[in-house]
Amino acid sequence: MSKEKVTYVTYAEGQEAKHLHLGNLSHDFKNPNEHDPYVEKSYTDISEAPPSWANVAPLENYALTLTSEDDDDSDEDEDQAYDKKYSVVAAERTTKVEIKNPEKFFSEVTLKSPEAKKWLSSHLSAAITVPIPKGQTRPRPQIWLLTGLIQMQHATWTSLTSKEHFTVGLQAPFNPPGVSAIRKLSVSDSVKPTFGLEAGKKKSVSGATILETGKYPGTRVWAARWIKVDFEIQKGKGGKDNELALSGPSGSIAVLELDDDFYTGEDEEEGESAESFGEAYWEQLLDTADKYVEA
Repeated sequence: MSKEKVTYVTYAEGQEAKHLHLGNLSHDFKNPNEHDPYVEKSYTDISEAPPSWANVAPLENYALTLTSEDDDDSDEDEDQAYDKKYSVVAAERTTKVEIKNPEKFFSEVTLKSPEAKKWLSSHLSAAITVPIPKGQTRPRPQIWLLTGLIQMQHATWTSLTSKEHFTVGLQAPFNPPGVSAIRKLSVSDSVKPTFGLEAGKKKSVSGATILETGKYPGTRVWAARWIKVDFEIQKGKGGKDNELALSGPSGSIAVLELDDDFYTGEDEEEGESAESFGEAYWEQLLDTADKYVEA
């Protein structure tokens, strides 16, 4: 069993690579393209030489574990009862790209970008000023910095069972010939994702029983490493609460000024249920953030 620390979040269906770049800022690392993320443009094509702040590692015939679950539906003999079910994605061409020093990157790249600073200040201002219903707790916005990517070209997704241990977020325990064998089992090379081995035709590869397989053409991100950017409200000039102190793993990084008219009080508006509040809050936050940017 690998003792390597799992630092990557995996995506069961992959994310379109064109939207995910090193240095992106997002409110939701599980759904990084939602809630109006900031898309960093300083390194968008990893086929080019990396900037000084990034590392790029090409990986051949690489398989990544996406999910793990007990195979409760197994009707095999007693020995098979200990098999676990996994989902794995594999490709002939995989690229792992990472920011070398996230703290330094945030200080020297993110906070020197007018666009990134505008995104941070407008979104955090809006998160604190947007009205909320009486009795509701104001959500504390989270900001995540994208610091690593694993993307694959023309990936093969596979559902399988195995006695061997697979760790989610790490390389699946297949040798290169095993990865090639999995890729050759894919049921489709069409332009759309297609899945499904025919019933009764299960295949085995390197001790794993393949249950289902399919193809994701194009380039997709299957795992990403995120670091949380913390912040706290500080008193600004004249004693106003109009600044945010952004903090990283090593402490305070910088202070971003917010709009002078923002406040921290709770609004006493009514009329929204707890069920609808989350979606409505985000809609209003993004509308409010746009106003800050336009101003």
